[in-house]
Order: sequence, then structure tokens, then C-alpha cells
Amino acid sequence: MPKKVATKQSKTPHAAPGAAGFLHRALVLGSGWLTLLVSVCFFTATYDSAQVKLTLLQVGATVLLTLWACLKITQRHLPFTRQNLLCLAPLLIYMGWMTLSFVCFPYKLEAAEEFVRLWLCGAITCLVACEFTRADVHTLTRFIVASAWICFSYGALQIINIWLPGADLLPWHGFFGNRIFSTLANPNFFGAFIVCTSAIIAGEYLRTRKKSLLVLLALGLADLIFTESKGAWLAYAGVAVLGTFAYARGVVHLKQFKKWALGALVVLALAAGAAGVYSAKRFQSVSFRAYTWLSAFEMVKDSPLLGTGPGSFKIVYPAYRRPQIFYIENAHNTETAHAENEYLEQAATGGVVGLALFLWLMSFVLICAYKNMRPTDKDTQTALLGYGAALMGLLMHGFVDISVHFASSGLLQALCIGAMLALVLDHKNVPETPQTPVHPWWLWAARVCVWLGVGALIIYTGATFYYVLRNLAVKTVGEGILFGLSVLLFASVILGVAYTYSRVARQTARGWVCGLLLVSLVPCTFFWRVFLANHYYSLGVALVQLGQAHASLGAFSDAIKLNPFLSEYRQYRANVFAMTLDPQKRFVPALGDTDKPRTDFERAQDDLNFVFAHNPVHAMLHLNAGQLHYNMGMRQRNLMRQDPVQAVLYRALADENLRQAQAYLEDSLNLDPVNVNTYLLLANMALAKGNVDEAQAWVTRYYQGPAGVTEEEFLTRHRENPHMRALQAHIDRLKTAW
Repeated sequence: MPKKVATKQSKTPHAAPGAAGFLHRALVLGSGWLTLLVSVCFFTATYDSAQVKLTLLQVGATVLLTLWACLKITQRHLPFTRQNLLCLAPLLIYMGWMTLSFVCFPYKLEAAEEFVRLWLCGAITCLVACEFTRADVHTLTRFIVASAWICFSYGALQIINIWLPGADLLPWHGFFGNRIFSTLANPNFFGAFIVCTSAIIAGEYLRTRKKSLLVLLALGLADLIFTESKGAWLAYAGVAVLGTFAYARGVVHLKQFKKWALGALVVLALAAGAAGVYSAKRFQSVSFRAYTWLSAFEMVKDSPLLGTGPGSFKIVYPAYRRPQIFYIENAHNTETAHAENEYLEQAATGGVVGLALFLWLMSFVLICAYKNMRPTDKDTQTALLGYGAALMGLLMHGFVDISVHFASSGLLQALCIGAMLALVLDHKNVPETPQTPVHPWWLWAARVCVWLGVGALIIYTGATFYYVLRNLAVKTVGEGILFGLSVLLFASVILGVAYTYSRVARQTARGWVCGLLLVSLVPCTFFWRVFLANHYYSLGVALVQLGQAHASLGAFSDAIKLNPFLSEYRQYRANVFAMTLDPQKRFVPALGDTDKPRTDFERAQDDLNFVFAHNPVHAMLHLNAGQLHYNMGMRQRNLMRQDPVQAVLYRALADENLRQAQAYLEDSLNLDPVNVNTYLLLANMALAKGNVDEAQAWVTRYYQGPAGVTEEEFLTRHRENPHMRALQAHIDRLKTAW
């Protein structure tokens, strides 16, 4: 158990002169702005385009960590002192173990994005813990409060829109019916945000006694009601109870404590009642979590020590998924990416050792904060109380949700841990050590390189952002508002980063600082290209839905060029090639050809082989491969009838493609035994071979339902499926005719 950290009372911090002072302010304000932007930003015309949040986190964290390294070089001071290392040891050991688990996982490409995000959040925690003073933490709190004002206010507008349709002009309103989600893309994520920020707001109210913060808390509570998030309600109540008892520790008198305790128990009772009502209203969400937890537990049993690595859950889970999930989701082309329970996910991806280290980390931070809540130091006490309660809220919400694996909640969790450790360590600013540059001409050359690099980045991002904007059709007032805000925000962020880098390069007396600034532009550019790839992928999907398959191929190919590491783009492009199936060998670089002419069938095969190499247990992947070979085999059967001279060749090719199609489709049934399209293809292939009995066997197997499914509500869907009934009628006619 961590001992109470004894530190001297810090003096009022003064900014160090020159570059160090500016860098420190940039770190504090940059962390605050990053928190606000990740919380409130959307971009495209779909409600859940959270890629912009992830891109802001990736680029923002890269910039902040670069500035932190520049600050340490400027100060000639190592960030990890002995005291810092003692407090950060649980985090560093946990990150080390998760890295080992990731290295041992065979399919790293698909898991890399989440692994990188894990390290970025961990690094931000270290930054805040090692650099922030008490005043810096209060500045960060003000940014979080500002984020809450924006998110809670827009949530209130969504509530008004329930009774006054049209009040919310933005294009994604009403996506979840009457459940609100504000700018957090999902009601459960918004619920987690409310729980976390409300605790921080309450701590700030206890410090400042500003009445406006009570209004903000009330607004958040009203929003929480309309999220209808069961887990958020229970977490909110738990935070109220635990926060009350923590605050009562030597702070309030007995009579006052009774009032606080009574209020907390009332909140707990209301939360339990609300959770019960919402569970009865949407019991499917309870069933979904129960089946997912059972499958995740099977994953833990198969890899109990090392786990499968961070980011691997979505890759491994399909091999364990229960068929009931397909009925509950009513979809086959989506993949459950997380375990719906943070502790099961930690055990599945990091093994029981990873789970133990995670619990050690969280316990260590919370106990350190609790032991340093000195009643004589109200500012520190209330801040520790607020951030500690916020972290507890996220941990309690993690029993039924996985919001911390996404950008907004994950960043808040990292900041909560870092802020508590910073308050415990109670830092003072380290003054800059003046030094005259040895090679001023070389330093000026380095500065010019930074300025040129920043200018090139502005031109590149501005030009590519323009190409994104021109594909967006502004048809409503809400879309126009969103368009204008996106341009304003993009310009502000790019120019803000450019100004910061340019000023640091101008003020620094160390060439290594300029080198770091220049190198950091590379990952920033890469993360921006990932954002662009997501946009072109979304554009391609939209074109397919509009029936413009050929036009969509260019968009998918652009997405793959910008982000060649995500297999989902190649899988979708392969599906389009399976629809077009141009038999002519042509060399078209825009379609992914690099060294030789290819047909659409060969292009689709290459794309699918890439996906098989990196995500082999994706159920839809096997179905897509089966569909490709089925389409090709049936086309070759038609050519066999049209060209008698080549009939023998076409027959052999068709038989081979249909054989491969059957093998892929049967593999697909092992992963998804519910999808009617798989059974229809297998039955139609049997009919194409003239085997009516085999076709009947596939129809009968579908009617019986998957093994282990006994719920009548699910089995009824099989017996009443109109496509299978039509096929059964066709088979009956063939039997009668023969």
C-alpha cells in the first residue's frame, strides 16, 4: 500500500524566462484545449464520425509530448526524478507488461491503432504528473468545466428537440430515438462523460463556491436522465456516495455529514430505480452484455497469463462469440470491438497479470490521493476529491461499458490519473538554464528548416482538407453550421500549432529542440492521412449505397493509399470488385495495380489475402471470399454455355471456384451460424450442381437454428425468413417435377 507522500508546500510558481516559460504554458494550455476539442468535436455528416476525436488525440498528444521533450532539453532537467518514478512505477510496469503482450500477439497490424492510443494516453499521464503544478491543475479543471458547459448545453438542446422537433439543427439528431448523446457519439459515452466531469465540477464548486457550477451540475443530471444509460446512473450514484464519505473525512461536522449522507443515499436510490426501469425497457442490452461477457471469459481461460495483447479483442473475439449476439445486434457486418466490461477486457488482452497490474495502478493512485487530502489545504483537497471521484466514476462505469477505450473518456482517465499524481507530488517550475549557442549559424539553419516544415504542413493539410470539404453537400442549415465550424476549428488548430512550433524554434538556444520539432511533423502528417483515409472510405461506402460501385473503387483505393495498414478498407474494396468482376486484364494504378495488369477477380483475391493475413477469423471475410468465388464460378458456367469450344476449360474453372466457395462458406458458418445469406449461397450451389437433397439439407439446417440457441424468439426468425421460404418452395417444385 502506498505511503502518504510528504512534500513541502510549494511557492507560487513563476514562469521560467524564455523558451522554457513559453513551453510550460504551451503544455498546460495545450492539454486543456486538447481536452475540450476531443470532447466537443465532430466533423462529417454522420452522427458517429468519431475519427476526428481520435485524430485530435493522436496529433495533440504527439505535439504535447514533443513540446515536453523540448522543455526538458531546454531546462537540462530529467523528468523522471526518484520521487516521480516512485509514483509512476505502477503505470510504467503496467505499460511494459501490455507492450510485452502486444509484441507476442501475431496480428499486430490490426491491433496497432489501439496500442498506440494506449501509449499516447499513458505518456500524457506522465506529462501531467511530472510537470503540472497545483495552479496548472486548476487551469486544466477550467477547461474541463468549459467542455462540460458545451456538452451539457447541447445535450439540453437535444432534450428540447424531443418535444420541439427542429430545435436541434445538426444532421445526426434523433439517431438513438429519444436517447441523447450530445457530442460524444453514443448515449453510454455521454453518460460516462457526465459522471466523470460532474465529479470534477463538484470538486471545483467545493473549492470556489461558484453558484454557476451548481447550475452546471443540475444540467448534467438532467442530461443523464435522457441518456437512459444504466451503467452511468449506477456510477453516478456510486460517485455521490463515495465522494460524500471522502469529503466528510475531517471536513464537515456530524450534523452536516448527516445531510450529505442522506443526499447521497437519495441519489443512490434514484439511480437504482432508474437502472431497473431502463433494464426492463431495453433488456436486450443486458442480454448482449451477458453473452459478450461469457465469450470474453472463454478468451481469458484460453490465454490466462499473457493475454492476447492490447487492441486484439476485436480480432480474437469472433472465434468465441456466441450466435445469440447476431440476433441481438440484428447485423452481421459489424464486429464487437470490446468486452463491454473493462476488467474482463484487461484480463482478456493482458492476462490475469495485466488485470492485476491495472488494479494495482488504479488502487495506488486513489489511495495516494486519499492519503494526501489534507483538510488544512482546501485547494489540493477539493481537487484531489474531484479527480479521484471522477476516476472512480469511470472505473465503476467500466463494469458495464468500455468508454475508456475511446478518445474522449480515455483522455479524461489519463488526465485524472496525471492530475492526482501532480497534486500529490506538488511540483515547482524548474527555471531555464541560460546557454549561448555554440554554432549560431547551424541553429539558424535548423530554425529555417522548422519554419519551412511547418509551412509545408499548413499547405498540405489545407489543400487536402479543401478536397474533403468539396465532397460534402451542404443542404440544410445544420449542415451549413457544421461546415462553418469545421473550417474555423481546422484553421484555428493548424495555425495554433504552427505558431507554437515557430515561436519555440525562434526562442530556443538548442539545436536538438529544432530537430525534435521537425521530426514530430512526420507522425502528425501520418495521423492526418489516417483521418483523410477514413473520409474516403466513408465516401466509398456512400457511393456503394447509391449504386455507384465503379465510382466507389477510386475512393476505396485513395483510402488504402493514405492508410495501407487497415485491412477493413481492402475488404470493402474486394466486395466491390466481386460485384463488378471486370474480366479484362488491365493495368490501372488507381485500382491498386503496382506491377502488372490484373482482372477484378485477381484484385479482389489480393485484397482478401491481405485481410486473411491480418484478421483471419472475421466471419464476413469468409463469406466475402465465398461470395467472390461463387460469383466467378457462376459467370464461368454461363460462359461454358455461350462458348462450346472452351466449354471444358470453363467447366473446370467453374467447378474449382464453386469448390473454393463452398469451403469458405462452411468456414463462415463456424464463425457466424446465423447469417441466412450463407445458407442461401450453399443451397443455390447445390442446386447448380443438380443436387436437390444437398440443397434441402442446407435449408433444413437453417430452419433448425445454430447449436446452443434455444430461445424461441430467435428460432422463430429462422422458420419465418421469407428468403428461405421462397427457396424451400422452389426446392419443393423441383422435387415434384423430378
